[in-house]
Amino acid sequence: MTSFTRYATCAVLLGLCACGNPFAPAKHTPEGTGDLPPAPEATSPAQAMDNLARAMRDRDKDLYETLLDKKYWFTETDCLGDLVLANGFEEELEIMGGSRDGSQAGIFDIFRTFEYDFELIRRSQELGREFPSAFEGDPDGHPDEDWEVFRGRVEMLLLDENGDGFRVDQIMTYKLRHDEEALWKITRWIDDPLSGDCGGAGKRPVGVHSWTALKQQTAP
Repeated sequence: MTSFTRYATCAVLLGLCACGNPFAPAKHTPEGTGDLPPAPEATSPAQAMDNLARAMRDRDKDLYETLLDKKYWFTETDCLGDLVLANGFEEELEIMGGSRDGSQAGIFDIFRTFEYDFELIRRSQELGREFPSAFEGDPDGHPDEDWEVFRGRVEMLLLDENGDGFRVDQIMTYKLRHDEEALWKITRWIDDPLSGDCGGAGKRPVGVHSWTALKQQTAP
């Protein structure tokens, strides 16, 4: 398992090598995937989740962006309920795909191997009438919409060109809404705690990193 020092060095080198139009970075197409047909449109919640897996495994920045709602909000708390990380749509794109001006590499750039597996634990529905907005801009309030919810175990293995990397094993919840274009988008991504001291609950297994810990290394 690599140190964060190696990780940061890799990110800097990749950032220095970035080129092209800073306002329209070239599409990232991993080796061996150029001839694959486009992913189907996310006209169902299940298809959106399938497309997410494909975007992660192929490190496909363009596909990933199509899956996020403009009001997307990511959160992870520790086992005491204290916020560890929260980020919205634009910040998520920078963390995963790098800055739009090419000055900073993203997770999809840094790791050459990206394994992603989602094992469904429970699928449910949040009825809008049961989720009023507690305040203006409440990311969990959706009184006029019903959301689809997928909760499951996510396992990832991310390796750089040297074979160094990170393993993630965490319970995650994805909440999807039906947008104005009749497509399903991820509007909430919630990670279960893997940090904090709560009498043993929520402690991180040896050799496993939380998704947030990894994201924090590339956050703007």
